[in-house]
Amino acid sequence: MFFNLRVFLWTIVAELEYHLYPWKDEKPPEDVAQKYNLAESNLDKNLQYDWIQSHDQKISRLQEEMIWVQQEIHKLNIELKTHD
Repeated sequence: MFFNLRVFLWTIVAELEYHLYPWKDEKPPEDVAQKYNLAESNLDKNLQYDWIQSHDQKISRLQEEMIWVQQEIHKLNIELKTHD
C-alpha cells in the first residue's frame, strides 16, 4: 500500500516537474544560456558534474550521521553495561 502511494506521489511530482521545467528539449533557450553563462557544448557535462557533486555531498552527510548514531548507540550500551 505504501509503495503504491509512493509511486502515485512520484508520478504527480514527475509530471509537475515536467511542466515546470524551463525548457523541454536538450538545448536551453538563449536568454537562459546568456543569463547563467552556460556553454552549449559543456551543458551536459556541467549538469552531470553538479549532479554527482550533490550526491557526493548527500552521501558524506549521511555517513557522518551514521557515525554519530553509532557513537551514541555505543555510549548507551556502555551506560547500560550491555557492551561486551
